[in-house]
Amino acid sequence: MELIWIPIAILAALMQAVRTAAQKALNARLSTWMTTYVRSLFGLPLSVVYLLAVMGYEGLGLPPLTATYLAYCFGAAAVQVIATYLLIWLFQMRNFAVGTMLSKTDVMQAALIGSVFFSEAISGIGWVAILLTIAGVIAISIGRAGAAGIGALGAKPTIVGLATGFFFCMSYLFLREASLGLSQGGFLYRAAWTVVIVGIFQVVFVGAYLGVTERSSFGALKGLMPLCWFIGVTSAIGSIGWFTAMTLQNASYVKSVGQIEVVFTLAISAFYFMEQINRLEFLGIAVIVAGVLMFLL
Repeated sequence: MELIWIPIAILAALMQAVRTAAQKALNARLSTWMTTYVRSLFGLPLSVVYLLAVMGYEGLGLPPLTATYLAYCFGAAAVQVIATYLLIWLFQMRNFAVGTMLSKTDVMQAALIGSVFFSEAISGIGWVAILLTIAGVIAISIGRAGAAGIGALGAKPTIVGLATGFFFCMSYLFLREASLGLSQGGFLYRAAWTVVIVGIFQVVFVGAYLGVTERSSFGALKGLMPLCWFIGVTSAIGSIGWFTAMTLQNASYVKSVGQIEVVFTLAISAFYFMEQINRLEFLGIAVIVAGVLMFLL
């Protein structure tokens, strides 16, 4: 059970890779804000069903929802929405691959900020594993964009990519602190409650904003229900996986293992879109896998 967080994080990364590809398709039909909102709106029902199942399994009712716990959940909800919005915005930029690479600095940012201001305790091997997974992502990004693409990286993709990483890193740290702050139940129970509370905050507050600014966009969802539900289901499974893993282990460790999402993305490109994987990308895959395996030591 000590290493159960690793396969849970890998499952979450797979769901995130699939969901991100679906969000990119949806963003061609909807605004960036509405695309961001779909993952919360359609993911919340499944998260609630999961919570009820966990409550029945553990025989527990409503936990003590303290002001500190709710503040962490609200903070996580807010920065996660911002990070998702920025990630979807990256889809529209020419240097998408490189901008996404910069967004993957979330792991290093989480390690640095978490070890100074939060409860992240990172070992020497942990730092090496984190650096390996980041090096793998960089290799894959260079292999995909080319040296010219890296050299041509403009100010906007750089800023948006780094900001995306920062807001994602803060969401991980807030989520872990929230789950650790619940005083009853096992890790499944605490993670399930956090998933639902964060989801409720996102659905209510982002929904209220869109109700004022993009009311007509809700009507467009009717013709996109299969894709919306697909995003919602994969998002819910991914969130449950991330929240559960981060309840068990440091956020930076979990997201380092989660860098394998890039490998899944390459696999989707190769097997679904029939794109070729070059040698540098294969090297990046090997380095990421080596970094993930170090967490087994």
